[in-house]
Amino acid sequence: MSLLRIDDTDIAFERLGCAGPVIVFESGLGTDMHGWEEVAPPLATGAQIVLYDRPGIGRSGPRHGTDALLACTVADELLACLHVIDVPPPYLLVGHSLGGFYMQAFARRYPHETAAVVLVDSASPFEPPGVFGSTVPPEPGSIAAAEEAGFAPSAAAILAGPPFPPVPLIVLVATDHDVTPEREARWLEVQAQTAALSPKGRLKIVQGSGHFIQKDRPQVVIEAVLEAACEAGMCA
Repeated sequence: MSLLRIDDTDIAFERLGCAGPVIVFESGLGTDMHGWEEVAPPLATGAQIVLYDRPGIGRSGPRHGTDALLACTVADELLACLHVIDVPPPYLLVGHSLGGFYMQAFARRYPHETAAVVLVDSASPFEPPGVFGSTVPPEPGSIAAAEEAGFAPSAAAILAGPPFPPVPLIVLVATDHDVTPEREARWLEVQAQTAALSPKGRLKIVQGSGHFIQKDRPQVVIEAVLEAACEAGMCA
């Protein structure tokens, strides 16, 4: 683990692998880079892997002065980190849950730096307001609270902003969220809408997996990333 400094905050990151396409991972609400430990190392045999903790999470320093963390802020911070550690674009972006939402914002904001996107049971700007949020409110003042508060305004800004680039997009959706069949079906609809953002997008249903597909079915995530890399012309 190493540290870099962006806007007076230390950001923890790890790099794995030394050659091949650059694959960047973004974790979900309030979670750190360790959630990718079953996916990232196997991919590092043929790629350059970048994992990091957003400010206020894991081993990174605190986030300063924000009540609602916007997706555009996360995208800007991530690009700054990638510049500091000197990994060249274009990037294959992989995001889980809220991290997938942030990666969608990055792809729209920085289309020329984006080669492909893999979303892992990702949050989406197409979600009906208030339907899929956590039933347990985050602790007031926590980074999770700031991330959650930023979702609605970020979703509105994303839908009003630049389009998603026409890059390979693989959307992995879990089937076992321990919710009603109606809610499960609605989640699938949202994921299908998200996959349709790109003419090169497609939906893959991951049977028997909960929300953390990277833990329940890590090989599925690995295969999706490799598939996206090849579709983007990043394979050797």
